[in-house]
Amino acid sequence: MNGRHGKCFRPAVAEIFAAVSGLGAALDYHIERHNLLAANVAHVDTPGYRPVDLARTEAATSVVTPERTHAAHFGVGAGLTAGRVFEDPAAGGGLDGNFVSLDREAAKLAANQLRFDVVSAVVSAELRQLTYAAGDGR
Repeated sequence: MNGRHGKCFRPAVAEIFAAVSGLGAALDYHIERHNLLAANVAHVDTPGYRPVDLARTEAATSVVTPERTHAAHFGVGAGLTAGRVFEDPAAGGGLDGNFVSLDREAAKLAANQLRFDVVSAVVSAELRQLTYAAGDGR
């Protein structure tokens, strides 16, 4: 691979692996967001609970651990790495101070699932291309 063809081939392979790596981070983000949104649904009857969401960040290298504000709250995930957790009280609080809207959380879960499915399909296509290339086109 030291010849002229080897020099052209290496950057192309590096680009393919870089694309798959970035897509893997997108899958991680959607899985972590799904877990947070599902935890919101689990807290639909918890008085005073405020739902959380995950914002995607460019440099998501730090580990984020959401704070439990009450001992009765379920943990919403430790060691999140794909974004920044933020409180999402957009639905407004009920009489018990709970801000979870099942309709809103269900819509966010469905949209997140759709995005995960699209990224997953792209990852599968990229990996099929790698398999094809590794098998010399067979």
